[in-house]
Amino acid sequence: MVGIGAQDDLAFAERFVDQTGTTFTMLWSDSSESWSHFGVRRNSTVLLLDRGGSVVEGTKGSYEPDSIVDQLAGLA
Repeated sequence: MVGIGAQDDLAFAERFVDQTGTTFTMLWSDSSESWSHFGVRRNSTVLLLDRGGSVVEGTKGSYEPDSIVDQLAGLA
């Protein structure tokens, strides 16, 4: 799992990671190009990509972590 921050600034993203206890890899993109590429328009968007980078599943807003784990297992 990788998170991509692209809003506000790097310092804000670093505070977010500290405050939420995020343990997965977070990347920073100050250009928002990565979000544009996948059509992401807001935080809390979750996209599951296959090995080729194609979107398998996507959700905007809240998501069920167990559902993501199950879907990941199906891609293996």
